[in-house]
Amino acid sequence: MAWRKRRGRLQSLAEGLVKAGALQFGTFTLSDGRDSPFYVNLRGIPSYPGLYKLVVDSMAELTSKAPAPDAFCSVPVTGLTIAAPLAIGKGKPLLYTTERKQGAGRALEGEVRPGWKVMVIDDLATTGKTVLAAAKAVEQEGGEVKHAAVVLDRLEGAREGLSKQGITLHSLTDILELSDTLFAMGLISEENLKSITRTVGRR
Repeated sequence: MAWRKRRGRLQSLAEGLVKAGALQFGTFTLSDGRDSPFYVNLRGIPSYPGLYKLVVDSMAELTSKAPAPDAFCSVPVTGLTIAAPLAIGKGKPLLYTTERKQGAGRALEGEVRPGWKVMVIDDLATTGKTVLAAAKAVEQEGGEVKHAAVVLDRLEGAREGLSKQGITLHSLTDILELSDTLFAMGLISEENLKSITRTVGRR
């Protein structure tokens, strides 16, 4: 029964992401300078209430499988739109990183108490550098990060890189599972599917 529920949720997520234009194909330059034949843009999710609720509810369920944190930390902008309702729903404090250090030299907004266990929330993971930067900001304030959660893992080294730093990455889905689902539903072409699998290099 559990796998049927998950499959149904994944299909709803896949269909919603397509409607939101979240998965695009072409030639794109990622933030680390690498070229990619596909681009995942989750910034538009809040504009689709049904999809937004599905993502937040799914992330709430996903994060409940990890040890309960004392607080959540996120990265603006998209990660924050997911972390904010998640923190409210779970009654936990919310922190977020800033692009530049504030007057007091802090790279983090919000209160962190020494010894707090903090979970980092973001929309997607590629290399893991964004999550790791957030974790470092939390640790500088005396907190501890052992877990992070994202909507989508692009399968380009984030899980392995974060694991080496003692951080377990949780994801609702990954790009291979998502693309397989989209192809099975007739929402992407076989060539689109192959462009993803070639990039990820898992097949």
